[in-house]
Amino acid sequence: MLGFGCLWLPVCDDPPLQTGAYLQDVTTTSAVVAMITAAPTELRCRVLDDQGAEVAVASGDGPRRHHALRISGLQAGRHYSYRVLGAGDRPLDAGDFSTAPEDDAAPVRFAFVGDSGGQPWWVWLQDAPILYLPARWQWLPTRSEVTEIGARIAAFQPDFLLHLGDVIYPWGRNAHYSSGFFRPFGEVMRHAPAYAVLGNHDVMDADGVQFLANFHLPDAGVTGDGRLFSFARGAVRVIGLDCNPDLGGTLFTAEHPAYALLERELAACTEPWIIVVTHFPMRSGSRQRDRGDLLVSMLPMLQKRGVSLYLSGHDHCYQRFGGLAPGQLPLIVSGGGGKSLYEVHPHPLAAVLQSQYHWCGAEVADGRLRVRAHSLQGDLIDTVEVPLPSGEALQAIREGNPGRARRIEALAGR
Repeated sequence: MLGFGCLWLPVCDDPPLQTGAYLQDVTTTSAVVAMITAAPTELRCRVLDDQGAEVAVASGDGPRRHHALRISGLQAGRHYSYRVLGAGDRPLDAGDFSTAPEDDAAPVRFAFVGDSGGQPWWVWLQDAPILYLPARWQWLPTRSEVTEIGARIAAFQPDFLLHLGDVIYPWGRNAHYSSGFFRPFGEVMRHAPAYAVLGNHDVMDADGVQFLANFHLPDAGVTGDGRLFSFARGAVRVIGLDCNPDLGGTLFTAEHPAYALLERELAACTEPWIIVVTHFPMRSGSRQRDRGDLLVSMLPMLQKRGVSLYLSGHDHCYQRFGGLAPGQLPLIVSGGGGKSLYEVHPHPLAAVLQSQYHWCGAEVADGRLRVRAHSLQGDLIDTVEVPLPSGEALQAIREGNPGRARRIEALAGR
């Protein structure tokens, strides 16, 4: 009995993080194919067009565990497949993707969810001898709610995935990324890039360094490390913000680095649809309640610039504020990605309040942005449609950003 008991003692190192191939930062002409291997090795990636002809090859710059192979020279709006090869050209993984279109009329589909990093029970014993090898070989199941959400998003076949923060509970450590993120969302990420914002749990260990090592985000040039990012796909612009008070040592005010990035991007970006993503809700009828600094310093800026959608997580439930009347900015809280749910309470400005595990799918087509929130049981929790700005809203955009107004008018006229 003493020997059996010793098998449960945490005397081993955590199993090394290892993943399959996953996509990052897909643009009109390039893509990043990433992979984390259990031991340092060299990788090579072959990219094929839809006729099976090789169009690009990327190689790493030496043996390493964290790989980010950038493929360049691709064509906009095209479908490609890729093969990741190890030593001796041994096949390791494969997938496919589509580059971003240049045409504003091209449809765009994306999914979003937050607070998915719930862990299965065995992860707390993966450094014990009895579970070390099953955990390392990924034989043990991931948390059922997170696994189901990952499967449903994969079936939705989005062009990209937005993660709204708290990717990994409880402390954002590398030891928990396999069970909490890469395995449940592995199938999605073999075919579509994932862009994630830092949540409060993601920065608990080493201020988010492990998060930034695992994601290869399009750096927006303010912090120099991908904490703040901006990218476009067709007519859609996504601005990702780290609004943790730790960044810059302040709440969201003019002194916060995210403020400068948001102000710059909203003035310069010309995409008809602009989506702002951060972990923290502005309004909430759940545990976190309203966040005053965001309501005072961010909301007026988003309304003035005609932002289409504000997405956040943090509260483990689904909530929507606004989005019913023309010109209203929908504020969506999607934090039911798999961690324990929070209760919801009446809020005078809430349109929808649901304490359910869920995921959200969005489609931009025919001059409208349509968002649908789905429960794990397949029920439709919420639907909201956002039309292109018009009338006074379009005139306000024209005064501050005439290039964006022209693209909106051109798209609306098709």
